Amino acid sequence: MNINLSKLGNSDNALGVVDSRYPGRWLDAWGNVDKAIVDTYRVADWTVTATGTSPVATSLLPDAKILITTQNVEYAGDNMQLLGSKFKLESGKPCYFGAKLTVSNATQSDLLVGLCGVDTTLTNASSSHAVNVGAGGVFFSKLDEATTAYFKTVTTATEQNSAVAFTLDTSAHWYEIYWDGSALYGKIDGNVIATFTSNITTEVLTPSICFRAGTTTAVTCTIHEFITIAVRG
Repeated sequence: MNINLSKLGNSDNALGVVDSRYPGRWLDAWGNVDKAIVDTYRVADWTVTATGTSPVATSLLPDAKILITTQNVEYAGDNMQLLGSKFKLESGKPCYFGAKLTVSNATQSDLLVGLCGVDTTLTNASSSHAVNVGAGGVFFSKLDEATTAYFKTVTTATEQNSAVAFTLDTSAHWYEIYWDGSALYGKIDGNVIATFTSNITTEVLTPSICFRAGTTTAVTCTIHEFITIAVRG
């Protein structure tokens, strides 16, 4: 990784650490910003709604932060949101979300990751494998029995935008969302896969991840990085 210091979003009031290979990847920031950067698993930082016995723990891998392990029961898993909903996609105020994840089974699992309103069941916890975002959200999702992941926006439980993102596998991938103050970009591994310029939620959002088993086999999700930074002025 090559890093350098740069102004964020052309703001004179926000200085950030960016990956020079992927200039849109923000790693840390100072100044007039709000930020949430996960470095380990602390119970007090999260609202976790578990289905079944699905422990969340600090990862023991040197390049990872958190390990989610589902029970070997269909729909078992964890709905996780960082406490302190303080992110909002506002005109002229850039915001970045980035998560680097690895899943153990790309087909038999449900995954949703991004920025969402407070919600304890971002994907269904029984009956059917489906996105169930009740408030607003901008996120990536992939459901059981498929490997196609999508980049979506939702406003008050109604899907507004959707685009195919990529085909999920068991390698580590970066899921990134960038709001430049007027347009929303979805990126996978630094590559833009979709741009949305209308019907963007204005609800207050928080960094979120939901991961569930798609069958009666336990699955894991490793969180290597989980970063949200918003320029406030």
